[in-house]
Amino acid sequence: MWGTLVRKQGPAGTSMRNKLLSKTFGWAFGFLILCLQSELQLWALAAPNYPGKIWERRSPEQSGLSEVKLASLAELVGGRGCVVRHGYMVFTWGDQTKSSDVASAFKPLLTTLLFMAVQEGRLMSVDDKVAAFESRLKALNGGKDAAITWRHFASQTSGYGLAEAPGQAYSYNDYALALYYDTLTHKVFGTNGTAILRSHLAEPLQFEDAFTFDAFGPNNRPGRLAISIRDFARFGLLYLRRGTWRDRQLLRPDLVEMAVSSPLSPDTPLTSGKEAEMLPNQRSIGGTRTITPVGPGYYSFNWWLSRTNKQGRKLFAAAPADTYVAAGHGGMRMLWIIPSLDLIVCWNESKIEDQEQSPGNPNTKCNQAAQLITGAVIEPMEAPTPNADSSPSSAELRADATTLGIQDTRFTMNGKPAFLLGLSYYGGLGASEEFWHKDLADMRGYGFNWIRVWATWSSFSNNVSAVDAEGNPREPFISRLKQLLIECDRRGVAMDITLSRGNGVTGAPRLQTLPSHRRAVETLVNNLKPYRNWYLDLSNERNIRDERFTSIEDLKDLRQLARKLDPDRLVTASHGGDISQEELGSYLETVRVDFISPHRPREGKSLGETASKTVEYFRRMEQIGRVVPVHYQEPFRRGYGGWEPSALDFVTDARNAQSTGAAGWCFHNGDERRRADAQPRRSFDMGQRRLFEQLDAEEQKAIVRLTDLFRRAR
Repeated sequence: MWGTLVRKQGPAGTSMRNKLLSKTFGWAFGFLILCLQSELQLWALAAPNYPGKIWERRSPEQSGLSEVKLASLAELVGGRGCVVRHGYMVFTWGDQTKSSDVASAFKPLLTTLLFMAVQEGRLMSVDDKVAAFESRLKALNGGKDAAITWRHFASQTSGYGLAEAPGQAYSYNDYALALYYDTLTHKVFGTNGTAILRSHLAEPLQFEDAFTFDAFGPNNRPGRLAISIRDFARFGLLYLRRGTWRDRQLLRPDLVEMAVSSPLSPDTPLTSGKEAEMLPNQRSIGGTRTITPVGPGYYSFNWWLSRTNKQGRKLFAAAPADTYVAAGHGGMRMLWIIPSLDLIVCWNESKIEDQEQSPGNPNTKCNQAAQLITGAVIEPMEAPTPNADSSPSSAELRADATTLGIQDTRFTMNGKPAFLLGLSYYGGLGASEEFWHKDLADMRGYGFNWIRVWATWSSFSNNVSAVDAEGNPREPFISRLKQLLIECDRRGVAMDITLSRGNGVTGAPRLQTLPSHRRAVETLVNNLKPYRNWYLDLSNERNIRDERFTSIEDLKDLRQLARKLDPDRLVTASHGGDISQEELGSYLETVRVDFISPHRPREGKSLGETASKTVEYFRRMEQIGRVVPVHYQEPFRRGYGGWEPSALDFVTDARNAQSTGAAGWCFHNGDERRRADAQPRRSFDMGQRRLFEQLDAEEQKAIVRLTDLFRRAR
């Protein structure tokens, strides 16, 4: 029923890459060729579909969507709308050709024109002072407003017409938006908004219907955008494709990323509402100076992100974490973009007006719509049910179970080559089921397909180990490990289950004898044997000379035991630091691990060495005569030492690993070890807060960038 784990080897057990490295040209030439080939593979996109003069249609079924759920969405929303998946129009309701006002949903489009002004050199950056074009701001309110930047306008923090200084407080301000629109169009571009829209977006994207920035006429709130829903969906597709339209890069990818990954800090204060002087005859684009208190934690360059606010309330409870939305009139006019589902939904004149009430309230119409949107996607496996029977005779014994394997130097998922992009989830057995469901949904939304969970984890007085110090099963955590494994299996996620002898940092030392360590292996393998989506790390950082130390002889014994109990189970033993030639030979020939798992040094120079180290491992394994995958399951992290890696550092290291042939890489996260309370504790302690609620702003930015990197690679 379960099949077997795949371990396919090429001729003589080597891949073409490794043959190249072993030839007389030397490993350096092989490294160069490999990097060029891998970079081409990494950044070459499978030809995505774009509409021409008209949208090409596909049925919901052809596009992996439920027509029944989409019909329910149309009934809930009302008005008119459309659904686009994989670049095809798949479902519509109402008049597709009608062009009408989209209210505040136009604001991300205005900011897109701002970005294009930066691209064209009209502005140096979004942090330029607006007063360079509107000189009257220099003296307004004693010079307070001279500091307003374009970023302030796009984030609703300008303080224009209010007592607060620019950047000091959040205020959803339509007077500021009118000044933003007027200054950008007339003074930066030097023409009217409709002309800019035509040249920069409508013509390149081949809008089908009428469009104008004078939805109510030139003398009635100019800047109000009238556009059809099917043309607004084209704008959404431009963002979904990271600024690319066919063979043109209309908007730089870094600007797209900045737009949809720069939410205001949840701690951003709200305006006091105390008014200040504005420019003479200042108009509004529609509303007041303080329209809604909702925004901090969610608002990013006029987009609304599916993130959490200061109270931990997610904007759209059922939407994937990478969702971003243009919204007007409280949800009556919306453009939804969900990159992880390659999905766009757009509507206008709907019956929805409760976006502001949606944080923490799954029953709003806006959240109900989000549920129908995500629920319309037909997944390859059934969604889990909270009370599913988890006995081996039912839920987990499925013909479509997730199967992890190895082919040459790569992992496979269900027989297909796969790069394992993972997250640390060390204390996951202490998290609630609700946290699991939300974290796994976010994880899959960002494209991660692997997590690392410890079976021996005890920290911050919370012992959530699945085995005790003598290796015996420990309830309720052995059952919780099994349950989490089922949840991962259903979602196509692989798990690293790690044992450690412990050094007293994460609880008292355990598994200190070979018999106790053997019992732990027996406990895990016997309890989890039916599942094919996990591998076993016999001993975390087994080479460190403290209580963690596990000798090569003990590892060999443990590996033989695991093979006896479950011949096809993948097994490794992780190594602290870079692996020497002698140690590499011991892992490959004596222990016979299925892949190596070096934990590279956690210092600034590390990311610059990952590429050469990976190639070096393959060269040295070729010399030994046995070549296996290289899996980076625990790289550097924030909060660990003196070096705080940036989002770019994480992405660079992941790219260097993948492009030189590594089989997997982990976005490692853990507690702030230098702080007295170690907060946030991230994957180390999820008893009170789930993982994705504990990542800092730089880590959240890294997640988004990694999503883009590996989506391109696929």
